[in-house]
Amino acid sequence: MKLKNIAIAFLGALLFATCSKKDDEKEYTAEESKAVVRSTMDNFYNCLQNLNDGGFANFFHELLFKEAVRDQDGETQSWGNFLGEKFEAQDYWDPQKNTEGKFAYQALKGTYTWNKNRELWEKTANNENITFIFPATKEATTNNGKLVIDQYEDTETTYGNDKVYLPTAAHLYASVDNTKVFEVTVKNVTFDKKTNFTMPLSAHISIYTNPFTTTIQWNRQNPENFIFDFAFSSPQGCTTGLHADIKLTTSDYGNITNFNEAIDKIAITATQGELQIKGNIDVKSINEKTKGGRELSVEQMNTYAKAELFKGNSKIADVKYEEENDKGVIYFIFSDGSKEKAKNYVSDFEDRVTEIFKRFGRK
Repeated sequence: MKLKNIAIAFLGALLFATCSKKDDEKEYTAEESKAVVRSTMDNFYNCLQNLNDGGFANFFHELLFKEAVRDQDGETQSWGNFLGEKFEAQDYWDPQKNTEGKFAYQALKGTYTWNKNRELWEKTANNENITFIFPATKEATTNNGKLVIDQYEDTETTYGNDKVYLPTAAHLYASVDNTKVFEVTVKNVTFDKKTNFTMPLSAHISIYTNPFTTTIQWNRQNPENFIFDFAFSSPQGCTTGLHADIKLTTSDYGNITNFNEAIDKIAITATQGELQIKGNIDVKSINEKTKGGRELSVEQMNTYAKAELFKGNSKIADVKYEEENDKGVIYFIFSDGSKEKAKNYVSDFEDRVTEIFKRFGRK
């Protein structure tokens, strides 16, 4: 059993966190606990529906997924692809060529406005930022869409023999009819650059995808301890959080060749409303036991990767790994000792998610 399988198990268990009223510590019956898990999935699908119905999803679909333009060969393409091809055909993208992957922010600065009658971009001088003004859909009669990149900074480093440019600060946003639908802010990004490995020491990323806001933070507590925080929320009450306390086996970043092998332990708390899943993964022991392609036994899996599900301060289930017919199975073990397969609560997951986001399916 590889570490990625354990991660998948924990991510799967995360799906069962949902909103609830605040409660004191109490013992829940198995049926009450199962009802919580079922309501979790209903809440999860409702949140996905809210995401699909939001302003960002509509903008994203109309710009990049809806086949809106037919080319000279009779093939259809998205409105965004059409605008992008026109931009490149006018040589505006030339400053980005031969930059070895570095974003040519300074050279690309300017205001680019779509001329609907000529079907061409027109550039005017702008030393402050990169601005695109365009119809958000092919059917729009005015330039009601705007995309602005008003900050970008990066640092050069290497991974192995590859030179890469990692952003240290950035800001961009998009609006339709003067309503913001998308925004990204990157700040407080620092690295410890070594010969073989560049270690990120801190980062704060905020992403707004109307109506959801996502924040991602990474901070070093000491040379061998890092904290990762993720939060995803909307005004409609969809709230998810993930806190991970990561301890490394070494502070000698220059000799790290595989980050997974440099991890000692991970403590995870995933939260949504009053529900939490708390887990601990002994990564070092898993790496040692799986050397040479060896698989972990069921007992070892449950020793080195543990998880419990809580509602408020009350534990409602243990999360256990078992094997049946040579396949791994995740079980929820409830207060009365009864157990149910996690997959029983997500058997229609793929179908329901596909139905919610069906407009994004390529035809």
